[in-house]
Amino acid sequence: MNYTVLIGERTYEIRPDANQTVEINGEPHRVDFRNIEGSGFYSALIDNRSWQALVERDGDEYRISIDGELYVVTVQDERTRKIQKALNKTPAASGEFILKAPMPGLVRQIPIQVGQTIPQGQGLIILEAMKMENELRSPRAGVVQEIRVKPGDAVELGQTLVIIH
Repeated sequence: MNYTVLIGERTYEIRPDANQTVEINGEPHRVDFRNIEGSGFYSALIDNRSWQALVERDGDEYRISIDGELYVVTVQDERTRKIQKALNKTPAASGEFILKAPMPGLVRQIPIQVGQTIPQGQGLIILEAMKMENELRSPRAGVVQEIRVKPGDAVELGQTLVIIH
């Protein structure tokens, strides 16, 4: 089965093949993707390049943190995509984006304020986890509606940190 992956404004067509090969927009790539000890952490080897990611799933939407960058990814199978096209609909971006903690950690900095207009990619929270500081960035532009944590707070995986509208 083929998949359509939406990351921000970019669309990728994914076709899994045999022998750990995946076609991305028609280009073959060797991929080995494994869960680490049943957690939300994954190890990916893509074309002999190693990546570690923290993944949280909510339906067709995934929040993926790689090297402190947060990516909001929507994955649709071929059938769902065809139905949406037939109905002339595209996946709607919600009016509200909720930044959730991609890992347990300690809030170090919050370089934003409620009411602030932010561009896509703006740093929202500096979260320390596993002795590393991770900058969690906004996947889209908007206005900071609510900040639910403060520096020094310990947060749990999936805890709401910031709401953007």
